[in-house]
Amino acid sequence: MTFSSPLALILLICIPVIIYIGWPRQTYRRARDIASLMLRTLIALLLVLALAGTQVTQSADKLAVVFLLDASDSMSANTQEASLDYIREATNTMQPDDEVGIIVFGANALIERPLSNVRDIGNLQSSPASGNTNLERAIRLALGMLPADAARRIVILSDGETTLGNAQAAAELAAASGVEISYVSYTSADSPEVQVSNVTTPNAINSGQNFDLSFSVQAEAPTPARISIFDSGQIIYQEVVDLRAGTNSYTLSLQGAGSGFKDFQVQVDPLENDNFFQNNQLSTFSRVIGPPRVLLVYSSEEEIQYLRSALEQAGLTVDTTTPDQLPFTLVPLAQYESIILANVPATRMTPTRMETLQRYVRDLGGGLVVVGGPQTYGPGGYFQTPLEETLPLESQITDQLRLPQLTIAYLIDRSGSMGAVGPSGVENIELAKEAIIRSIDLLQPTDRAGVVSFDSVGYWIARIQDVRDRIALQRLVGTLRASGGTDILAGMNLVATDIAPDPSARKHIILLTDGGADAAGLVDLSRRLNEESGVTTSVIAIGGGAASFLGQMANVGGGNYHIVTAVEQIPTIFTQETVLATRSYIIENTFFPTISSNSPIMRGINASPALLGYVATTAKQTAEVILRGPAPYNDPLLAAWQYGLGRSVAFTSDATSRWGAAWVSWDAFVRFWDQAVRWTITEGTTNNLETRVVMEGEQARLIVDARDNDGAFLNGLDLQLSVINPEAQPTLLDLQQVAPGRYEATFSSNMEGAYLLAVRSTDDEQATINQTTGWVMSYSAEYDRNNRGDGNALLADLATLTGGQSLKDTPEGVFAHNLSAVAAGTPIWQVLLLSALILLPFDIAVRRLIVTRGDLQRLREFIFRENQAVTSSERMTTLMDAKQRGRQRAEEISSSGTVSNLQARKEQARENLATSSSELKPAPAPVDEQPASPPANTQATEDGNVAGALLKKRRERSDK
Repeated sequence: MTFSSPLALILLICIPVIIYIGWPRQTYRRARDIASLMLRTLIALLLVLALAGTQVTQSADKLAVVFLLDASDSMSANTQEASLDYIREATNTMQPDDEVGIIVFGANALIERPLSNVRDIGNLQSSPASGNTNLERAIRLALGMLPADAARRIVILSDGETTLGNAQAAAELAAASGVEISYVSYTSADSPEVQVSNVTTPNAINSGQNFDLSFSVQAEAPTPARISIFDSGQIIYQEVVDLRAGTNSYTLSLQGAGSGFKDFQVQVDPLENDNFFQNNQLSTFSRVIGPPRVLLVYSSEEEIQYLRSALEQAGLTVDTTTPDQLPFTLVPLAQYESIILANVPATRMTPTRMETLQRYVRDLGGGLVVVGGPQTYGPGGYFQTPLEETLPLESQITDQLRLPQLTIAYLIDRSGSMGAVGPSGVENIELAKEAIIRSIDLLQPTDRAGVVSFDSVGYWIARIQDVRDRIALQRLVGTLRASGGTDILAGMNLVATDIAPDPSARKHIILLTDGGADAAGLVDLSRRLNEESGVTTSVIAIGGGAASFLGQMANVGGGNYHIVTAVEQIPTIFTQETVLATRSYIIENTFFPTISSNSPIMRGINASPALLGYVATTAKQTAEVILRGPAPYNDPLLAAWQYGLGRSVAFTSDATSRWGAAWVSWDAFVRFWDQAVRWTITEGTTNNLETRVVMEGEQARLIVDARDNDGAFLNGLDLQLSVINPEAQPTLLDLQQVAPGRYEATFSSNMEGAYLLAVRSTDDEQATINQTTGWVMSYSAEYDRNNRGDGNALLADLATLTGGQSLKDTPEGVFAHNLSAVAAGTPIWQVLLLSALILLPFDIAVRRLIVTRGDLQRLREFIFRENQAVTSSERMTTLMDAKQRGRQRAEEISSSGTVSNLQARKEQARENLATSSSELKPAPAPVDEQPASPPANTQATEDGNVAGALLKKRRERSDK
């Protein structure tokens, strides 16, 4: 017997107290008190044993085995299949009561099969992370699976080359738990391996300085290979070399161009067989120290002809690019202190590029300046995009009084081809629905909207109605489904019928289609709607093979024609069309900007020349509006704010002679743009921060040492760390001071590749404390052939520690019952508790009830009377049965009609009655039987019917 909570046995000291208190002290009731005391003592004992978790132990001759199958990359596919065959062979020898389970492990551990006595082993279904080997995690998971009522064994099938965790500590836990660990060792892949082992560059490089990029390549056998070197994703060197066996060292001389953060990557591609590709590339980072470097993004040369010159005169290094060439990832953007967009519409940038810009500002601390023009903000489709979230201005005008009422009809192709899935993984029809919903969000409550879809015929999804209940309207849009053919004219006719007489000041149709159709009547209908009813028509054609008549429809209809190759741009185009249809967002008249805030951007500038136009927007609540437009609207003209770790500036006019003819010749033009761009650049004492990363298992620890220019520690800093992993996902962490001038933070680094680390101060007074650097998480030790340990020795040590052995050549030994029998405990606290509850009423009865001899006598008499009543009832039942049988006999005699038969039956009835009576009372003494005298009345004989005679006598009695 064992106890799961033996500490509860301390309550047994209450037993003597119960006996002392309950000991009988009155002689006349001693017997009852002793019985009650015994019951109460027994109840208390049962309760204490139940609280202690009493268990009944018994030996169990059952074996539970858990296989740990290594599925990391160091184990080839053939080796893993051989491990599975070994498990199948071993399970064929298991006994009926034995159980087997399987855990598949790599960097993590997964239960492939829970413990079961089923012998069949199927193919592996689990897929653990294979980039590392964590044997400790697998052993600990197996210990949690093994039952307590069986002999327990763990069998490891691995090469023993662990890269994470402490397998020795897990084995010690297994030994303490009485679990044996045995193993089956395998040899990892032995094919020749090529790996990049080291890449180094100086941490800081002056602009124009020559420096060396050094790297080493390890080869286990002579092999040709192609070496490529990348600078921020661009190839700067490539050569085919013959690698010799051993270490191959190379040095490449480069020059620090420009300024900012740079990443270099070395990639080696063996031209013959290679085991792992993961270790064929390695990266490093450097910072080029020089004039601030900015990236100028433009949609046409006219937009930057004055701006680029002004920035260069201000001492900035300017690189230019188009929206189509803007990088998709953060690393190429990290070399720039700020990015300037000059009249760039959102329709020219994919959502991915806009999200990258957002992360560049928010998470990396970069700067962003947006210069306006007729293709920016609302007219540029910025509404509800990541770009709008980054800027201090909203693209939507919230003042309803300044906007004319707009009626807009969405004409959507719902043919079967709209169900196609694009590169984004979303169906075209779903993007169309998102576009309509976003466009409805941009409308004012006084506007009107309707939705028509068409395939072979036209359908009203939602008739033209006010958008006050825009939620209901958007729900109707969600019912769109793709199917059928394509008949644009059927849909246009439906729209034309309702939109032509609509009373709104502005009426607009947006047609979205991805296929050709019969062009008959479409161009004429668009022209007639525009000329007779003032309805404009814009067309969005999906794909490059759109029919020519679609462009003609937009041309004669007074709208715009969009050919979309990236369907992800459809929602942005819809919002752009919604804004353009109002004709109210672009304000073109001569005005003088008004300075409304004392900002560093306007330092030394007290007035500015006139502007000829701007794009109307709405300032966000926390934005600083520096310049405003003309009355009465006083729209924001220049606004700025802090966004995440970075800053952004929005200018709603342009930097060309279109609206800024007087500005481009203004003597403060260079100063204005220099101060606007530099305000977004978080310039700080980068050299005062020394940052390094130390790996600790699966965690990376960032250590920052901060000193002032004199070398003294900088204490009490409020520092924040932004970690951007290779997939551009950010993580924000607060750095904690752990020593004088030292700050630390830990982050998860479960992904190989280049990490960007931005350290910024969250205190405005410490805004100059910042640094952006990079860190490369090298490939896992799983792929490093230079630092491999003796895996077989590790497995042997684990087995020795727990009393196990190698079972490589003896699969039948896996289920050998050579382990000590385990005593299994069965809890019985429920039985003990139930027994105490059953005894409690008896204890109460003994103490509260008094039973005398008279009570017992009355109980006996009551029981006896009950027995007599039962006997009398049985006798009466017997007599009634006899009477019933006699009556039945009389009826049978009456039906026969003969005296002889009647007499015979009467004699038989007397015998039956005598028999029944003899059963009820003792038989009388025998006497001589005399023949009965004949009856005086012989009429019965004469009548020949005894029943008639009996009836006659009854009547005579009645007459008397």
